Amino acid sequence: METWKKYVMDELYLTIGYLEENLSNIELLRINDTYYLLYSVKKASGKIRYYAGGNPQDSVVESNLQNVWNKIPQSIRCFYENVHNGFYDYACKAMGLVRTSDITYVRDNEWEWGILEDLEEDLQIDMESTYGFFSNMMGTYVAVDIMNCDIDSATLWSAKGQPKYHLNFWDVVDEWIKIGMED
Repeated sequence: METWKKYVMDELYLTIGYLEENLSNIELLRINDTYYLLYSVKKASGKIRYYAGGNPQDSVVESNLQNVWNKIPQSIRCFYENVHNGFYDYACKAMGLVRTSDITYVRDNEWEWGILEDLEEDLQIDMESTYGFFSNMMGTYVAVDIMNCDIDSATLWSAKGQPKYHLNFWDVVDEWIKIGMED
């Protein structure tokens, strides 16, 4: 947990606290040529939930974001480059920060966003520069418009409901990861 504390203590303090209290094991996992750390996290019921953290050495290399990586907010890059290339529920590959290869480019999925026709207010992000770094596996993302917003202006983007703008990226991500581990 020292690496987490060194790089993202302020951003993911709820997640770190939960892991410190409920982490039962960390194992090295290799799938093909890709390495992960597999976290065994004990839930209140006593059951174990598994979270995977990808190798930060793979973050930019495997990504289609190489051309815009330096525009991604520094604290997000810091997590991906120093802690993990994603950290998510292993069973569903969601409820956390997704691997760089799975970051959602909102423009590529425009066909999924039926909500666009039903927006109650003007769109406040540029779909050409908005990326979803967190997924809840049900079509909701915590997204950042990397050209027009900062970390305190993330968007909760969903195929099912109105977007929620001007959220602190890390506050939402931290709370949702913790909820996922508790649930």
